[in-house]
Amino acid sequence: MLYIIPTPIWNKEDISLRALRLFKELNMFICEDTRTFKNLLSMYEIDYKNKTFYSLTSFTEQWKIKHYLNLLSDNDIWLVSEAGTPWLSDPGKNLIKLCNENKIKYTILPWTNALIPAVVASGFDTSSFVFLGFLPQKKWRQTILKQIIKWKEESKKFGMRWEKIPVFFYESVHRFEKLLKELKELNFEWKISISREISKMFEQIITTNLDEIIDLVKTKKLPIKWEFVVGLY
Repeated sequence: MLYIIPTPIWNKEDISLRALRLFKELNMFICEDTRTFKNLLSMYEIDYKNKTFYSLTSFTEQWKIKHYLNLLSDNDIWLVSEAGTPWLSDPGKNLIKLCNENKIKYTILPWTNALIPAVVASGFDTSSFVFLGFLPQKKWRQTILKQIIKWKEESKKFGMRWEKIPVFFYESVHRFEKLLKELKELNFEWKISISREISKMFEQIITTNLDEIIDLVKTKKLPIKWEFVVGLY
C-alpha cells in the first residue's frame, strides 16, 4: 500500500497524529529530497537510522519509478512531498497515476497544503474555483494570462456566471513581480488575492485590486519572499 501523506508547509505543529504514527511505523519512504525529510523526522525526534529512503523528483528516470512500483507490490511505503500534499503541483502525481494503472492500493491523509487556506482566506465566492498549479516560466505563460482575462471579459459581457469563478495558481518568488507587470499590461481590472507564508509567523493574505498590490510591493509592505498563492476574481 502507498500512503500519501502531507507534511507541514511551514509550521511544524501542522502535522496530524496519524502522520506522526506512520512516521514511526513505516520503514520505507519516497520523497523529493531525502535530506529535507530526514530533518523533518529529526524535528519530531523520530529515529530514521533503520529506515530506507528513495528519491522522486521531476527528473527521476522511468525505470526507477517502475522499481518503486515493484516494491509497492509487497511493502507499505509512504510518499511525501517537500512540503504540503503530494500530487498538488508535485512530482508524486506520476507515481499515483501508475498506481492507478497497475491497480496498486493507495490512501491519502487529509491535512496540509497552501492552496486550500489561500482559497478560503481570499474572501471570494469559492463554491467553484479553478486551480492551475504553477504558471509556466516562459512558454504559454502570456497565453494563459490572456485567456483568463478574455474568459472574464466575455463572461461579463454576456452575463455568464463564469466571470465570478476565481482562478488560483502558485507563483515563484522569482516571477512574482513579473506577474504583476504582466497583469498590469493586460489591463487586469478584477480583484486579486495574494497569500504568502501561510501558517508562519509573518503570514500575509491580502485581497484587493492590482494597483494596491503593486504599491504594497513598492513600499515593501508586501515582501517578495517564499512562494505565493495568487487568486484572480
